[in-house]
Amino acid sequence: MLRASPSSTIEAWGALGASHAVTTADPAAVDHLLRASFANYNRGAQFRAAQSDLIGDGLFGADGRLWSLQRKLASYAFSSRSLRRFTEDVLTVHLGRRFLPFLDAAAGSGEAVDLQEALRRFAFDNICHVAFGVESSTLLEWGDPRHQALFAAFDTAVEISFMRTLNAPTPVRKLTKLLNIGQSRRLREAVGVIDDHAMSVIEAKGVSQRNSRDEGDPDLLSRFMAAMDEEDGGGDLAAMFPTPEARRRFLRDVVVSFVLAGKDTTTSALTWFFWLLAANPRCEQRVHDEVSRSPDGNVKGMHYLHAAITEAMRLYPPVPFNGRIAVADDVLPDGTVVRAGWFANYSAYAMGRMEKLWGENFMEFAPERWLGDSGEFAPVDAARYPVFHAGPRACLGKEMAYMQMKTVASAVLRRVRLNVGGTG
Repeated sequence: MLRASPSSTIEAWGALGASHAVTTADPAAVDHLLRASFANYNRGAQFRAAQSDLIGDGLFGADGRLWSLQRKLASYAFSSRSLRRFTEDVLTVHLGRRFLPFLDAAAGSGEAVDLQEALRRFAFDNICHVAFGVESSTLLEWGDPRHQALFAAFDTAVEISFMRTLNAPTPVRKLTKLLNIGQSRRLREAVGVIDDHAMSVIEAKGVSQRNSRDEGDPDLLSRFMAAMDEEDGGGDLAAMFPTPEARRRFLRDVVVSFVLAGKDTTTSALTWFFWLLAANPRCEQRVHDEVSRSPDGNVKGMHYLHAAITEAMRLYPPVPFNGRIAVADDVLPDGTVVRAGWFANYSAYAMGRMEKLWGENFMEFAPERWLGDSGEFAPVDAARYPVFHAGPRACLGKEMAYMQMKTVASAVLRRVRLNVGGTG
């Protein structure tokens, strides 16, 4: 539909006019929504209501002052120094001692492995380590029913919350919540499992802080816990959560938000990357040749690998659809009117599949489109490629995500060849 629209923008109405949305795949409109008119588009009450059980007041559902304070605090955890620690410490532990031995065992046995699930567990263990300073080994403890229940709970809660975002609250939804039946019961049970895990992370972090005199860079959770510290009087952020229970609940929201941000995004990107390489032997060979020239695993100069991962996310972005709510009436650059209260969405998935943006070979996996004449990676404007969002809400973890994906990909491709479906 977006391809067929001359402006690459469409409008949609909900049943009986319950909702109204404008969705675009036009870079100029995306730039308008995410940068030029950033202040006029926020998450909105409907999003917060639909997502409140899952992410509460966490960074990804917050607006205004609550958002800006969290954003500033979280940004310190993604500094250059933190990035070096991530690659030198966290990746060494989880990649070298866990993920690669796991693949070696699978290759030795000749059995098929669910690579997406393995990558998800690897990413989950990584985010728990780097963001919370808490060790997790769900990859090695594959058969542990507690891990299976936790991942199932996240899947259920995300699915139900997302579908609720698309539909305005109804009396039926309120009734099911009151009676604790149907989807409301499934959501409540799933969130209960997630809550137990999040609070265990917070408790473990509290014990670690009391027993440690580590003077290194604090991790993300440590920074948020310090901001909530009553003995220090707190600050603007702490003032928004005046009671101990409210502060604990907020820390829970922080944990859940960053688990969601770090668990499935890189997992999705790497899964599609490996799948696309398996379907394109020429590209696989070029990546293999490049990573083989760097036996020490230094990924900084691997421009073709960087291009191949970027190209995979063009076709299969980890977050294919994103949106905001208009605060006041507005007009997009193409003349489309957006009324106050309407959804204003963009589709990174559609944008990656537009001939007008990527040329005649827009449906082909072609990493070369990202390379300049000298063979170096050549990025495009984020409004044309909003895989990591754009503007003030651009992804804080972009560089860390690329570092993780390139390091994993190079290490895997130096050791094994992946066959889709376990054939060959």
